[in-house]
Amino acid sequence: MPLELRPGAGETLDSVCGGEVRLLQRRRGYRFTLDPVLLAHFAVYEAGAVRGRLMDLGTGCGIIPLILARRLGCGSITGLELQPRLFSLAERNVHLNRCEREVSLVRGDLRCVDRLFPKASFSFVLCNPPYRAREQGRISTDMEKALARHEIACELQDVARSAAYLLRSRGSFCVVYPASRLSELMAVLHTTKLEPRIARMVHSRAGRPAKLVLMHAVKGAPTGLTVLPPLVIHADDEQAFSREVSAMVE
Repeated sequence: MPLELRPGAGETLDSVCGGEVRLLQRRRGYRFTLDPVLLAHFAVYEAGAVRGRLMDLGTGCGIIPLILARRLGCGSITGLELQPRLFSLAERNVHLNRCEREVSLVRGDLRCVDRLFPKASFSFVLCNPPYRAREQGRISTDMEKALARHEIACELQDVARSAAYLLRSRGSFCVVYPASRLSELMAVLHTTKLEPRIARMVHSRAGRPAKLVLMHAVKGAPTGLTVLPPLVIHADDEQAFSREVSAMVE
């Protein structure tokens, strides 16, 4: 049956990247934030994710593959999603954006990638994983939100192990993660032989502590980390984005 490409009951049609990417979402389910937008641009402009096969682990509604395809000119992108309702949304969004050639979707658990894909079959792996440990903070009663925000279905170690399995030698892993968990991220990357190469701290405003870190790691690379100038989300105006972020979202 043909996919329904208009918003249904309880759904919204939203857009990013100046309207180049349109996305169906549920009003009350998990909704994307700015973080995947930042990650997609970081992967292309800092990690060189343009050629080769790309994988997005936990693709949700498909926002990262669609930004990569529609705005950033990437092809051969696979999105892996565990949750059936989010997978269904991603499927509709791929067709809505006419990206069937560039983006393919697989429903499955990232902890079981060895059953889904050949080893070392991707050049780039991206992930916007759950940020909160299972015991940290109140877990949403909405399971879709809970799985996306808390380490219930996967932990950071699972994500890194999956990336290491999927990546060819010298392949790249790009992740966005809370700055407060940076030391944990670095330790996990080292354990899985994904060497941190480029880091960029993300600040809500200039002069405030970093909230996020964008990290590029390379499988089997020598040590040597470059820390880029910080990315500031908001300009002096309380609501306006900085010039750099505006260029990504508008």
